[in-house]
Amino acid sequence: MPQPLSTPNLEFLRTLSVLYVEDEEEVRNAMTHFLSRRFARIDVASNGQEGFALFENGRQDVVITDIKMPVMDGLEMSSMIKSIADDVPVIVVTAYNETDYFLRAIEIGVDRFVKKPVNPSELVEAIQKSTQVHMQQKQLEKASLQLLNTLQTAIGALSRAIEKRDPYTDGHQKRVSQIATAIAEEMKLPKAQINGIRLGAMIHDIGKISIPTELLTMPGKLSRIQFELIQTHPQAGADILEGVEFPWPIAQMVLQHHERLNGSGYPKGLKAEQILLEAKIIAVADVVEAMASHRPYRPALGLDVAIAEVKTQRGVLYDAEVVDGCLKVLERQDLRL
Repeated sequence: MPQPLSTPNLEFLRTLSVLYVEDEEEVRNAMTHFLSRRFARIDVASNGQEGFALFENGRQDVVITDIKMPVMDGLEMSSMIKSIADDVPVIVVTAYNETDYFLRAIEIGVDRFVKKPVNPSELVEAIQKSTQVHMQQKQLEKASLQLLNTLQTAIGALSRAIEKRDPYTDGHQKRVSQIATAIAEEMKLPKAQINGIRLGAMIHDIGKISIPTELLTMPGKLSRIQFELIQTHPQAGADILEGVEFPWPIAQMVLQHHERLNGSGYPKGLKAEQILLEAKIIAVADVVEAMASHRPYRPALGLDVAIAEVKTQRGVLYDAEVVDGCLKVLERQDLRL
């Protein structure tokens, strides 16, 4: 016994725009009349070519299409639509049961099938279910973006608080974040990972809150004991962030940003694959920015010296792929140091 169809959410349906593509005039006219009473806007085409042109101009919320049509069939049109708007649901209406059509449709990413002759209630339910899934996904993406913006605002505030204590490195963390982000993008890392690197770099020196201000701003060379105190800031930063649940390993980025491939870094003396890729990227960005900028104990060494440093120590202190990405970014002059 067939299951009863769920009651459609009429208010939700009235917010949607629909692209309807059908070559049979009688069917097209009847279905257009039915759909136009239930949806905000109906755009109608008689073949795939016309349908794709309408979609490019209107970007409708949902696409309903027949398969076999002149000029361009419905699956070819669906493939073109999915290539530019994968999040738009496509519902195929067909009287054909050939396996080839279904395999093509699945490969394209068609969301639902409705058989001819069309049961209008079944079509409406298919539209509602497919669009709600996509709308829910959009809501999740929006919520994730809001969370990212909130985290970025909070981390930006922390970064500014740190730099208020050390005017000589004012903006250092922000510039390191810009360089690290550009390197990560050059390396074509996933967007989520790039976001984590950007935020981790913005507070990579948060542990300097535990260092006396007079030591951070002291001109001249530091004594061994003073330098050892400075070297505690990565661990102090990781301790500050301990227990804070980020979607990325930010505490470890902070802890490891002074580690080096050959184990000569601090605070743990980690080597090669023991070091997070994110920390390797921040390390190179940190070195380049620090050497190119003024410090209390020395004038700026300049970008040429910074580039020579990472080139010379490529594969020794610094990850080779990260260095290559950094050099490409600097060659394009994407950043101002």
